[in-house]
Amino acid sequence: MRLGFSLGSCRVSLGFSCFALLAYCALFSGGLWTGAFFLGVLCHEGGHLGALALLGAPPGQVSLSALGCRITPSPRRSLTWGETAFVSLAGPGANLLAWAAGQAAGWGERHFFLCCLGLGLLHSLPILPLDGGLALEALLSRQLSPALGEALCWWVSAGLVLPLGILGLLVVFRSPGNFSLLAMSLYLACYLLGKETPPRRAVANRGKTRYNSPDYGEKETCGYVP
Repeated sequence: MRLGFSLGSCRVSLGFSCFALLAYCALFSGGLWTGAFFLGVLCHEGGHLGALALLGAPPGQVSLSALGCRITPSPRRSLTWGETAFVSLAGPGANLLAWAAGQAAGWGERHFFLCCLGLGLLHSLPILPLDGGLALEALLSRQLSPALGEALCWWVSAGLVLPLGILGLLVVFRSPGNFSLLAMSLYLACYLLGKETPPRRAVANRGKTRYNSPDYGEKETCGYVP
């Protein structure tokens, strides 16, 4: 079930799970943290949208769900691999800049700036489908090929998810009830396991500058906030 509407040439889609997540956060995290997190997400997505506007590539579609926000550039203006990496990193960059500004003003311990710090650090990790992983994939695709770039990025992501999960377990033991990092690690692991095996795809498409895949257009997608 989704609620959709248009803003100019951009199609906006809101999933029911998005509202369910907000209700859950309000009930179990408190209204203050929920509001701060929501503002941090707006700051994050504002970074992506600002980067797209700077490049003259307005978004064609924005989809919101409990698993995150996906921004797809308009097909009228395709992005290069370098531009894709720039747009991907603009989200966590906006969060970290907001946190740095809060630190400079002496407000670094306030809820909003702490949420910005968490979102910025999390999405800087080179793990798919986080922004850092999307940026790494774009850069590797530019230097190698889309298929080999995806394969290498998948292995890098898989190698980092395990220590992240171990860290999540340590956080649970040291701070009972704090399952956020562990849950995030499980989500990332499930995402990677659910993808088609990249090495097989890379071998089948070696030497091609583009590969025939129905989700090719999503290589130019950014803005995940799981």
